[in-house]
Amino acid sequence: MGKLLLIFIITFTLCDVLKACVTANTDVHIESNLNNLVLHCKSKDNDLGNVTRNAGEEFDIHFCADFWGRSVFSCEFYWESKHQDFIVYESKHPEYCDEKDDYGSYKTDCYWKVQEDGFYFPQYFEPEPNTWFKKYDWE
Repeated sequence: MGKLLLIFIITFTLCDVLKACVTANTDVHIESNLNNLVLHCKSKDNDLGNVTRNAGEEFDIHFCADFWGRSVFSCEFYWESKHQDFIVYESKHPEYCDEKDDYGSYKTDCYWKVQEDGFYFPQYFEPEPNTWFKKYDWE
């Protein structure tokens, strides 16, 4: 039993060192329909810093979901005098995501759309988001 545990620990350590994804590859897509939208996204382990997007541009976050289901990414959004912050991905609650198998590779895609009146997520994926619903207003 001790050897099995040791092999398990070594495997996950090597995967972390090699940045191999033993869980789902995850992409969070944030589409801006605004000019000069500033985003600051981060997880417990990664701070992606400030980025600016204009109308028609997308900001993508790519990562390997935590094996234990603890992955969380949050973003702060600034546009003109408005502000909002919320969780854009949480392993335990992937309501805004489409999970699929791309030729033997498990993958999760999450979509958000930022507009003048707020933040939207899709209800359906066909294979891209279809039928957007408002989730948050600007503060």
